[in-house]
Amino acid sequence: MSNKKKHDVQAGLLALRKKMPALENIFDAFGPLVVAQEKAEELLADWGGYTVPGAYAPRFEQGVALMADMELPELGDKFREVFMLVASAVVEGVPAISKQVDEIVVAVGEVENFNDLAKALWDEDGKLLNNLVVEWKVDDQILAFIGTLSLKPFMVRMEPEAAKVIENMAWHKGYCPVCATFPDLALLKKSGDDNAYLKSHGGQRWLHCSGCGHEWRFKRNTCPWCENEDIEKLRYLQSEERQNERVDVCESCKHYFVTIDTRELTDQPDPRVAPLGLVHLDIKAQEEKYQPLAETPWNVL
Repeated sequence: MSNKKKHDVQAGLLALRKKMPALENIFDAFGPLVVAQEKAEELLADWGGYTVPGAYAPRFEQGVALMADMELPELGDKFREVFMLVASAVVEGVPAISKQVDEIVVAVGEVENFNDLAKALWDEDGKLLNNLVVEWKVDDQILAFIGTLSLKPFMVRMEPEAAKVIENMAWHKGYCPVCATFPDLALLKKSGDDNAYLKSHGGQRWLHCSGCGHEWRFKRNTCPWCENEDIEKLRYLQSEERQNERVDVCESCKHYFVTIDTRELTDQPDPRVAPLGLVHLDIKAQEEKYQPLAETPWNVL
């Protein structure tokens, strides 16, 4: 598993804005969400309402993520606090939907069953979610959007402990071994001395989970979505100007993911911020009718 260096999100956003002024509207729209995520992680620093499950190696190594069957943890009042933080960031970044967000904030302000929203999203219980939408009389898509983003910091909070549980077990899937979510970013890193073949053929590929932020190593020349290994059906697109950034595409399943080659970089990218600077690659891939491995606010709105 990888070592994570603490980055400052605000500084990372400012640096990206200077580097890529053409994407200023993207940073304006989604920068507040990334900052809210960091604030939520700080808010949850003392949250301990969870128990990370133990791992059963044979099941895990067959591709069942550690938290696949985990019950919703005890969120207490923390979910409401994080939800309000995220809602405020959404209004700041996307004022066009501020009316609907304000209606949601007012509607859920005092309800006692607010954590039912977390349960509906955690369990993917469409019936419960629909009942809440009817009861609260709010926009269903925006409620689910903010609610899903509000669960993410809880996953990030649990990830370090979960990573320790599975650190010595094999994982060969393109979705996260902790929470089963697909990655929003791939990083090419220098290989160690353990494998000369990998070292001489472009280093290691690490995937960054769009849900809990976990990073895991995944095979080069394999599609994370469909596990296609036919190199005739795997290619990548990049611009001449920024050759350490690219979008990998698979012709078999028509999915894509953005990648940063970090091997020659002095400063390592912050995976929470870096995808915002790659939106031009998302656009390029989607223009060619590819779908993202993981849907994020900036590649679907």
